[in-house]
Amino acid sequence: MHHRIRCSGSKYGIKPGNHHQTVEQTTGGDGTMNLYRNILIPTDGSSTITAAISFALTLSKITGANVTALGVNDESNYAIPGDTTTLDPDTPQYQACEKAVAGVVSMGEEVGIGITSRIIAGIPAQVIIDASGEYDLIVMGTAGRSGINLLLLGSVAQKVIRFSTCPVLVIRGDSPAHETYSRILIPTEGTGITENAISHGLEMARIFKTDVTALSVISEKKRRILGPAEKFFSRENAEKAVTEVVRNGQKLGISVTPVVLSGQVAQEVITASTNHDLLVMGTEGRTGLEYVRMGSVAEKTVRHARCPILVVRGVDTALPEARKNKKFE
Repeated sequence: MHHRIRCSGSKYGIKPGNHHQTVEQTTGGDGTMNLYRNILIPTDGSSTITAAISFALTLSKITGANVTALGVNDESNYAIPGDTTTLDPDTPQYQACEKAVAGVVSMGEEVGIGITSRIIAGIPAQVIIDASGEYDLIVMGTAGRSGINLLLLGSVAQKVIRFSTCPVLVIRGDSPAHETYSRILIPTEGTGITENAISHGLEMARIFKTDVTALSVISEKKRRILGPAEKFFSRENAEKAVTEVVRNGQKLGISVTPVVLSGQVAQEVITASTNHDLLVMGTEGRTGLEYVRMGSVAEKTVRHARCPILVVRGVDTALPEARKNKKFE
């Protein structure tokens, strides 16, 4: 159980109209509602978080979303977890958290966006996962490509991706800051695993006024479609999947290019990500006491994608039992 040390929610330097936009601006021209009203940025104050902060602020600037910077005073740095010294603002660890969230607040001030700051004591992954239910999107930074395997998979970010109740957007620290996005990639197989990701991908496209590529890959090896029906994923299935994204995009006035390829699924998605600014991918959360994995395709893609990736839990997947029982090891 983590202990909340401080939750300071004051806004900084916001003038009317600078941050919270009108109702018309927080909905689509077709009346669709913005999915991202509350955004969480976990921060440790390192340079790897800068690109993530920039993305979150850009998204907030367009949508009027509230942004919270979260610093976690890591209890594992103390001799005794839960030690009351974690509540002491004079400790170096606590002051490091204050500096980290202050850095996000400062970046927000520069663009006229108020940031809510929170400092919580606990285990970083658990604190972020516990907080995820209060937010619509978590934006996290990671090390550059050379360090992504060590930092992302098997560490805090992977646990957050596995167990978060809201979508998680992961941005490498060496990614260039974008004010605009020209193309979004949405891999799809037309099942509940990718349904939510399609909705979020199209919403991002609507927000940034960009085009979309709907990609479906026919595996070199036959693979079954996840779901109640025992059927193999064929070219017909793939074409139906991308066509559905095209139709959904048309309803929102978004241009969607359908692409069907043959090959290894993860590799084709990773290769396609090179020519896109954002990859939006659905993931399956395994249920029961079985250890939760994202699935080999999503796991490989998160490791090696050449652009920021937004990971969204599928509609057919329940919250993993491990998360319910607070088992994040």
